Amino acid sequence: MRRRQFRLVLEPAPEEVVRLTQLHRYAGDVAGRGRAPIGGVLDEYIAGLFPQRDPRQVLDGLLGKGDAGWSLGTDPGHGRSLIIQTTEAGVAVSAIARILEQIAPGALLRPMIYEPLPLQNPSEHSGSLH
Repeated sequence: MRRRQFRLVLEPAPEEVVRLTQLHRYAGDVAGRGRAPIGGVLDEYIAGLFPQRDPRQVLDGLLGKGDAGWSLGTDPGHGRSLIIQTTEAGVAVSAIARILEQIAPGALLRPMIYEPLPLQNPSEHSGSLH
């Protein structure tokens, strides 16, 4: 998977926004400290999807290792939309798609805007672009 720089504007339902926010907080805490608490709404949701598995294992498998590579935000010009934007580390589009599929599946049914962003350091990535 190639790490990309992009911005994704989507319209998740309110409960999906909560789960995505809790997942992002968990990802940041894990990258910084190793183990972190899982938000209650997200924990309950994951336990319902995967009743036989530890929610931490599910989330760790979904997020991978290291920096999450994305941030969450809102844009007053887009109503109640949520914006997922890559950080300098970048993230594979497929990784975000997997996250949305598991954590906010309803967002995949609504319109989205995908905007590629210019690479932060093009020389660093030039070897992987063919």
